[in-house]
Amino acid sequence: MKKVSQPELNKATFLIKSGGVVAVPTETVYGLAVKLDRPDAIQKLLSLKSRDFTGDTKFLTIMLADKAEIPNYAIIEPLAQKIIDENFPGELTLILPKNPTFRHAYFNSLDTVGIRIPNHKYMLRLIKSTGPLLVTSANLRGEPPCLTSDEIIQKLPAIDAIVTGRSGTGSPSTVAAVQDNTIKILRQGSLTLNNK
Repeated sequence: MKKVSQPELNKATFLIKSGGVVAVPTETVYGLAVKLDRPDAIQKLLSLKSRDFTGDTKFLTIMLADKAEIPNYAIIEPLAQKIIDENFPGELTLILPKNPTFRHAYFNSLDTVGIRIPNHKYMLRLIKSTGPLLVTSANLRGEPPCLTSDEIIQKLPAIDAIVTGRSGTGSPSTVAAVQDNTIKILRQGSLTLNNK
């Protein structure tokens, strides 16, 4: 496992673009990130998490750096637009109807996509450098997410690299599904949505 410091942005970018699974700090918990357009890296990530390309009930999140990119992947209804305007970037993963023009091996069998824009300076810089990422929490199945790089070195030695440091709140992002202009909270994190 390679260790990369946060100032070494070019190294982390190269590792992700090369198909690596890289542990990254966010404002919530540590995540495992791969490039959205690297099926080989996605397969490696799913194997590390003991998950599969199909039949999974927990899905990888698309992490973006800019709200303007969301329509490439999802349909934004008026209520979703309001939530995006009020909460992105932030500790929120928004489950939205998939844009039918978005074709991707991992998402082709799904009707929805999870979108997150982190409120974390390093992660925003990294995503701008790598392009969109697929991210999941850094933990073994059934265990709590890792909060520091030291934890990841102990528990996930098979990943390709780690950006050293520690994460933020320690509470995972709130997950909310928005469809037909209604909100459903799937996981309550430290961010509370205003339903009005």
